[in-house]
Amino acid sequence: MISAACNVLLVYPRFSAGSFWNYGATCEMVGAKYPAPPLGLITVAAMLPEAWDVRLVDRNTDELEDADLEWADIVFSGGMLPQQADSLHIIKLCQEKGVPVAVGGPDATSSPAVYESADFRVLGEAEGILDKFLEAWERGERSGTFSAEKFKADVTASPIPRFDLLNFKNYVQV
Repeated sequence: MISAACNVLLVYPRFSAGSFWNYGATCEMVGAKYPAPPLGLITVAAMLPEAWDVRLVDRNTDELEDADLEWADIVFSGGMLPQQADSLHIIKLCQEKGVPVAVGGPDATSSPAVYESADFRVLGEAEGILDKFLEAWERGERSGTFSAEKFKADVTASPIPRFDLLNFKNYVQV
């Protein structure tokens, strides 16, 4: 059981301009900033210990401020291939501020070597490995790679995502 409080900043990377995920005209038409929220990150947020304070910055809708990083004990980030450039930028920002960063998601899982500069790499479905990461963090470890066994995670047991972290006005699809 994780007992110590921790400030976790979830940072969802920007999608590259040429990505399918950027359809700005539709967003403008309905008064939103971006098509869809970061469901993976807010699901991970729901798996974190209740004693942990969690905030979200979606770089597709909001700016990441120095104050956000100063508040954080750790940053969780990661995403898909069209987010890779910004994911690597986030890692660099965290290193400059001395904040440990954990990356996960499909791109880190399929190309872990690209993310070697991250303090932590959580590869595969979080439902299959997040508990091992949390135990390591509680022991004071500040780096490592945690790989879930393929096709073993029971995602049907995933908790309801932390929708309370979202500003619903930012998204077309909520």
